[in-house]
Amino acid sequence: QGTTAVDGKGFTALKKNHVVTTSFGAQPEPPNPKKFLRRGSRQFRHGARIPSVEHHSRNTDAQKPAVPLRSDKPVQGLTTSKNYLNCNAVEVINSAPMKRKDNEVPYISREEYGKVPAYLDSVKAEIEHEQELVDMYVEEQYGPVKGSYQEHEVMDEDERRDLINKLKQRWGDVNAEYQKYCHKVNFDTPGERKRKASQEAELKQLEEYIEKLSCPGPLAIHT
Repeated sequence: QGTTAVDGKGFTALKKNHVVTTSFGAQPEPPNPKKFLRRGSRQFRHGARIPSVEHHSRNTDAQKPAVPLRSDKPVQGLTTSKNYLNCNAVEVINSAPMKRKDNEVPYISREEYGKVPAYLDSVKAEIEHEQELVDMYVEEQYGPVKGSYQEHEVMDEDERRDLINKLKQRWGDVNAEYQKYCHKVNFDTPGERKRKASQEAELKQLEEYIEKLSCPGPLAIHT
């Protein structure tokens, strides 16, 4: 049977054996309390002196200006007697005009001046060709389309303008008569009530016609 080492001898022996058995490679040197880092001992290494921070000189010219204090006040009241309008005018008058290059052709003298660009003609031809193909395909699949432009006549622009002016004139005449009854709520006779309703319907119909005729693009008339 074993005995317990109450006085601590067994712990010292266990610690010693632990250091010996768990070390790998060369045995570490036990620390010496008399060998410690002293001041200035690292300034010289193998005969070379390590420069300290005091020997480095910093460039103070690249530093930003200091932040102004809360007590600093900005400079105010600075004025100038310079007349910028006159100075700019004199500068423009005295400046030499820009000279054009000798080999530069004036824009109005170019061959393509005032002509439609060639690429627009090619694009327009492609669109027309695609529209013809679509019309041919639709006609082959579904037969002749009713209400197409072949069965209609395009209204002339002058005729449309004249028709719009006449419709506006008619709208003004009807509106002048309508203003006599628009404020009435109680009518004396049933005829006045019917007249007001018919004038409202006619005004609405005229506005629809004017809006339809004012739409951009060609206007087809059924023949």
